[in-house]
Amino acid sequence: MAVKHLVPIMAAMIIPSGVCGQTVIRDAQGNETVPPPTEVERPLPRPADRPVATLPSATVTVQTGENQLPLADRNTGAGEPLTRNEINQRRQAQQPANQTAAGDFPIVGARDLLKSLDELDKPLTPEEITAYGAAIQSQFPMSPEMIRDFRRRVDENQKAAATPPSGQFPNAINDAKRISLASAQDPEILLTGPDTVSVMAFYDRTGAAWPIASYVIGKPRSFQTYAMQEGSNQLAVTPLVPHGFSNIVVSLVGEDRPLVFDVRTNSLNTHYRRDFIVDGLGPNAKRDPIGDPSAKSTPRASDNVMMAFATAADIPGDAIRLKTDDRAVQAWRYGGAIYLRSEHTIISPPAIKVLTGAGQVKAYKIRPTSVALISVNGQVSKVRIEQ
Repeated sequence: MAVKHLVPIMAAMIIPSGVCGQTVIRDAQGNETVPPPTEVERPLPRPADRPVATLPSATVTVQTGENQLPLADRNTGAGEPLTRNEINQRRQAQQPANQTAAGDFPIVGARDLLKSLDELDKPLTPEEITAYGAAIQSQFPMSPEMIRDFRRRVDENQKAAATPPSGQFPNAINDAKRISLASAQDPEILLTGPDTVSVMAFYDRTGAAWPIASYVIGKPRSFQTYAMQEGSNQLAVTPLVPHGFSNIVVSLVGEDRPLVFDVRTNSLNTHYRRDFIVDGLGPNAKRDPIGDPSAKSTPRASDNVMMAFATAADIPGDAIRLKTDDRAVQAWRYGGAIYLRSEHTIISPPAIKVLTGAGQVKAYKIRPTSVALISVNGQVSKVRIEQ
């Protein structure tokens, strides 16, 4: 029996051939064949056990571009071997898996994510520290100290840009000046400053507003000039250059003689407001009422002291302010006399001098006294003056 079974086996052994010294391999039927492959096909490693996202439907489809076919019903053709991807998919489908209800989509790697959250308190590795530092540097390139220093420098630069080149803001001047319509006089000066507005106001000798009829500036490109409103007695002047000089001519309503002023820039001293009391009667002049004792006094007192008390500006430094029991009356003691400033009429003591300033405010020079009588809308009231 051993010999009987040995013959077929020997027939399949290598039979020597004399053609070119090559060895021909034949099968059990004597036909030539090729040697079997020596490489062993190893299956792919099984994927790790981790949560897998599943879709609501149990059937997985593949998009082919024309139509969709279920993967389980996909026909690869008779005898055509399956690809390794198809084999893995079928093996995965055969393994039991937890099905997810429709509408519930678990996150891939959820277990790893939860595990990583539990490990946040562990000491960081140098690589993690480097990555964290790089992220902080990219999102917050400046530290809080650097941000505060940066904002401080920005504030200092803005403050320097707003400060005049001289390093200080101009000294604001608000005063009044009595002028004449005569031609033989030097022109008054209006000091203006960059980024500021200077206002010129005109009044007649009774203190009533004298409207401006027209005006003209010598250098309109250096100074912007405009009336505050139509028929106003106020004129606004703003310099457009850091340094400039010009003059302005003003014509008042009902007066043929013009007024001429010099306009200059000055960064240290600037006229914010300057009232001009014109020695004349304007269209809005108010006559003194009949029986007013102050009407007999000199209405054209033009000394600088009276003007200072009438406008409450540039009052002499050695003048002593006195107290009164009426806020409508202001009092000073200067040069052995008392100067009162009020919109009302002083009846007693008789005024030595009277000067009407802007806005119908008058200055009175009277002898020293502790009580003065004033007329308010035809009624006489008493004002006490504390020496």
